[in-house]
Amino acid sequence: MSDKAVNRRNVLRLGAVAGAAAAGLVNASTASAAPRFEDVVRTRRHLLLDAEGHRRAVDAANAAARANGLIEVPSKAGPDFVSLAANQTGFRNQGSRGTCYAFAACAAVEAAYKRKYRVDLDLSEQFAYHINKAGELYPDYMTTSVPHENNSSYWGFQGNADIVDKLARAAIPAESLAPYLDGGPMETLRVNNPACGTLTWEATQEQVDTYEFLEGHVPTAARQNARYRVARFAALPGSPTPSQVEAVIASGYELVADVSQHCVLVVGYDRTRRVYLVKNSWGEGHLIELSYDSTEWPLLSGRYVIDVENPNAAPQFDAFWVGRWQMDHDGWRGELVIRRTTDYRSTQGAPTKLGSYYRDGKRYDVNGVTAQNGQGLHFWIADTTNKVQPGARSGQEFWAYVHSGDVRQAAGFTTWSGIPFGVSLARGAQPGRPTGGFTANDWIGAWDMNHDGWQGTLRITSARPFAATYTRSNGQVLTVGGGLDATHAHVLRATIPFSPDNNQAFQLHAHTREKDVFSGTTQWAGLTYAAKGRRI
Repeated sequence: MSDKAVNRRNVLRLGAVAGAAAAGLVNASTASAAPRFEDVVRTRRHLLLDAEGHRRAVDAANAAARANGLIEVPSKAGPDFVSLAANQTGFRNQGSRGTCYAFAACAAVEAAYKRKYRVDLDLSEQFAYHINKAGELYPDYMTTSVPHENNSSYWGFQGNADIVDKLARAAIPAESLAPYLDGGPMETLRVNNPACGTLTWEATQEQVDTYEFLEGHVPTAARQNARYRVARFAALPGSPTPSQVEAVIASGYELVADVSQHCVLVVGYDRTRRVYLVKNSWGEGHLIELSYDSTEWPLLSGRYVIDVENPNAAPQFDAFWVGRWQMDHDGWRGELVIRRTTDYRSTQGAPTKLGSYYRDGKRYDVNGVTAQNGQGLHFWIADTTNKVQPGARSGQEFWAYVHSGDVRQAAGFTTWSGIPFGVSLARGAQPGRPTGGFTANDWIGAWDMNHDGWQGTLRITSARPFAATYTRSNGQVLTVGGGLDATHAHVLRATIPFSPDNNQAFQLHAHTREKDVFSGTTQWAGLTYAAKGRRI
């Protein structure tokens, strides 16, 4: 069996005993005691987090919880014994990597889905850990001399229970789409991809990116199917008291809890024996106990999941953007690398540093924010290779929209000197060839057209006066209205009558530096969608 193999027998056995005890059907004192964390940790000290670094991270997370109004202590007083073991999914094993907080958080989210929707999920700790690392933006980005702006999933630790906060913004996929890799396979990935370098602390941003966006690390398909997300969560005060922890458990919520150098999921308690019931990720295959009174392993912080999104929800658009895009704006070509769509330290929806743009061997900061529920990306590419304050709206402004029906494609527009131009993005190579001297008559001809994944053929027979038809994929031919902009011949404002109540508007921009490509947007039901085309 794999490191993440499920020990269902232990889950069900403990759930049945604990549930009966909580209901008063058996005496809690008759339930067999589980192994103690204090004993288990003796052979697992190599998996513990850096003590000083972990404590700093926990203190920062506790301060953020206070500042953001996340602290919420339930008022419910529970019985002497409560266990939520019956709602737990299988036991997982983090192997040799320092990924405990990703395992604890995923276990909490899985339990919340099981409790509310009665579904037994196995979520991707690999993806959750990647979110915590690649999605990071160092708060001292402007002043640090470190040659990268975020952590790497290749490095262990660097996290705590506040990963729950991040899973409320970033959805994660099923384990099958981004399987967990232990230390050996992670090292093999690095060695087999020399562009990653050695990935020491002196690694460049490009080396860190190479590793994070390897298909063998986090497949693109996983980003395109990230749908499981925390809808509501809360935090306990720093160093929570046993009564505060009991109140959370008695209310039906597991606690993602930091202890010194480690993170676990508290799923129950026994007040008489003064122990917490803990789901750990070191391969025990059963619950263990942690003393209320432990001086070496006291609880330092905790987050708990109150609600989760519908398991049948559509995948999260924000996740579609993360990774590498080949970008073409009016024939100017480069690579857009999106590392995050939000800064977890800032207010959700605030602009932040999204990543970088590369052209002609130079790197430019990219700031921006998602729009239209994540389908749109509003961003600025800096006009200098110097660092730009994260979130600053400086440089050239762009709008792009990922296709609903083909998430490998996106399109939109930019402006330069007040003139609109087209923007096309793709996960792979872009069509087109360098040309020049664009004129109105260069519109004439047949174009393969894709708007938000809908395919058709645009045939333009006259530029001025404008005459064109659109042939749908089912063969239906429609007469296209509109015409070219009076001043800027590369701009086409067209309407296509898809139905009696939908004369859909398009603003398309022929790329003036390559006559075989256009890109732009369309409007439908009050929303904006991508449109692009290439000459047949």
